[in-house]
Amino acid sequence: MAPRKAPEIMYCENRFCAGCGHPIFDRILGEVLTEMDIIEDTIMCSDIGCNHQFQFCMRVDTIVPPHGKMGAALTAQKKVRPDKYAITIAGDGGAYAIGLGETMAAATRNENVTFFVMNNTVFGMTGGQMAPTTLIGQKTASTPAGRSAEANGQDFDVVQVMRNLDIAYLARTSITSPGNVAKTKKMVRKAIEKQRDNKGFSLVEVLVPCPTNWGMTPVNAMKHIDEVISKRYEMGEIIDR
Repeated sequence: MAPRKAPEIMYCENRFCAGCGHPIFDRILGEVLTEMDIIEDTIMCSDIGCNHQFQFCMRVDTIVPPHGKMGAALTAQKKVRPDKYAITIAGDGGAYAIGLGETMAAATRNENVTFFVMNNTVFGMTGGQMAPTTLIGQKTASTPAGRSAEANGQDFDVVQVMRNLDIAYLARTSITSPGNVAKTKKMVRKAIEKQRDNKGFSLVEVLVPCPTNWGMTPVNAMKHIDEVISKRYEMGEIIDR
């Protein structure tokens, strides 16, 4: 069977490390925006980090706020242009570390915006340091002996923090298999449809591999998500209002 052609919104070759999960998600989002026919009505908010590369591969209007300030930027963007879709692709570091205050503020106000957060359990772009999502025992550039709860605190689970909030949609998924890619695409579309229907805040966290900073082959990195990370972090649709 011939491979499916990438949608026209995607206009260049992959810019990411071999085996990275970010470009798989970018392709998913590009397909959804194309199929919903909302490319011209979408303004993407680009956080600083590996995810920032999407704007060099995708024909869509983009703004770039300071690192971690996507919640504030999306809120302002939506209020100024309520006729446009306000969407961000963020990293787990930007969304849950430096940007946690802005992310939570947008959620607690149930702002009508959409977050897609790529969780690879490290700060990928700057050398693989510990992120809020780094698992206990996981070795990183800044925790060479493994993350310790006593020294570094527990890993951060956005589902546990947001599950009781009055928001439109909260889900966690992955891109480790064709079946999971299909599930992710359905969640991405549903999250955007919540904004279309003025339901409020949506966040979809996507577990993605970082073979470079994990020190794994791309195949083993995918297995690591299925066998280890997804066992720690609850998967599926958590809130769907």
